[in-house]
Amino acid sequence: MRLYHKAFYFLVSFFEPLAPHKLLISLTRQHFIFPCYHAVSDRNPLHLKHLYLVKDTRQFRKDLDFILRYYQPVNVFELISIVRSGNIPKKNLFFLSFDDGLTEFYHIVAPILLEKGIPCTCFLNSAFIDNKDLFFRYKASILLETIRKTNIKSDLWKKIEQWFSDNNLSIKGYKRELLKINYSNKARLDELAEIMDFSFKDYLQKIKPYLTSHQINELIKKGFTFGAHSIDHPEYRYIPFNEQIKQTLESIDQITGTFNLNYRVFSFPFTDYAVSRQFFEEINKGNSIDFTAGCAGIKHDSIKNNIHRIPMDEYELDGRSRIKIDYFYYLIKSVVNKNKIIRE
Repeated sequence: MRLYHKAFYFLVSFFEPLAPHKLLISLTRQHFIFPCYHAVSDRNPLHLKHLYLVKDTRQFRKDLDFILRYYQPVNVFELISIVRSGNIPKKNLFFLSFDDGLTEFYHIVAPILLEKGIPCTCFLNSAFIDNKDLFFRYKASILLETIRKTNIKSDLWKKIEQWFSDNNLSIKGYKRELLKINYSNKARLDELAEIMDFSFKDYLQKIKPYLTSHQINELIKKGFTFGAHSIDHPEYRYIPFNEQIKQTLESIDQITGTFNLNYRVFSFPFTDYAVSRQFFEEINKGNSIDFTAGCAGIKHDSIKNNIHRIPMDEYELDGRSRIKIDYFYYLIKSVVNKNKIIRE
C-alpha cells in the first residue's frame, strides 16, 4: 500500500467514530462489501509474523459481530448469480473470503463461521496444498525471525553477514532487505536458508501451515467453498502476460478438478494492480470464470466480473474502523470520480 494510503487511513481513523455506519452506507450507496482475511490465530505463526496483522479469535469475533449488525452474508453461488445479472441488491450484503488456504481456516475460522452461520470461500494456491511448498514471503518471515534470534557474535551470524554482503544487501536493514525480495529472485531465500542450515521442508512437515486435501474435502462437506489464488503466489504486475494467464487458468483447473467443483472463481495474489484488460478478456473467453477478486477496497471495476475486497488484516484496525474508513475513502475519491478502475 502506498504511503499516502497509510497516511490517509491514519488521519481518518480519528474521525470515523463520529460518523454513524448507516449514514456512510446511505451516502455512498455501497450496500455490498467483501471483507477478506488470511488467518486468525491466538498465536502468531513465524511464517506470518512479519507480514500480516493476524487477528486473534476475540478480534475476529468482534469483526464478525460488527459486520452482522449491518449486513447479511451471501455465499459464492449467490454472489455468482449477482455478478452475472449485474444487479446489485439494495439490501446490505457481505461476502467473506480467506486467501492462501492456511491451516487456521480449518482449525479456528471454520468452527466460528459455522457457529455464526456465515458462509465463506477460501482461495488456494495449487502448489501449496498438502504442504508441498511454501510461499516465498512466508519464507522471508521465517528467516527474519531466525536472524533476529541469532547471536551477533556467533559463527552463524558471520555467515549471514557474508551472504548479505555477497548479495549487495545491508545486514543492518535485514528486515527491509528480505521483504524486498520478490518472486523473480525468490531463490535467494532458499540460498540463505541453506547457509543458516534451516529446512523449509522440515518446517512444512512439522508446522503444516497449509490445508490438506483431506481437510479441504471435509470443509466442502460442511458447506465451505473454494477458489484459486494462482499456482505459487506471484505479484501479477511483475510477471509476463503469458505467465499471468498460466498462473490463473492452471490453478483454477487444478483446484476445480481435484475437488470436483462446479464453479470457477479466482482471487489475485497480492493485488490486481496494473493487470490489463487484455488479461481479463483472455481468461474470460467462453465465460469460463464466474468471477475474479482483487483487494482494492470499496471500488468498482470496468471488468464486470472482477470484484474488490477489503483486506481486513492490512492495518492495526478493528473491523469496524477498517470498513468505515474504506467508506470515507470511497466518499473522498467520488469527488474526483476515482472510484472505478479502468482497465487499458
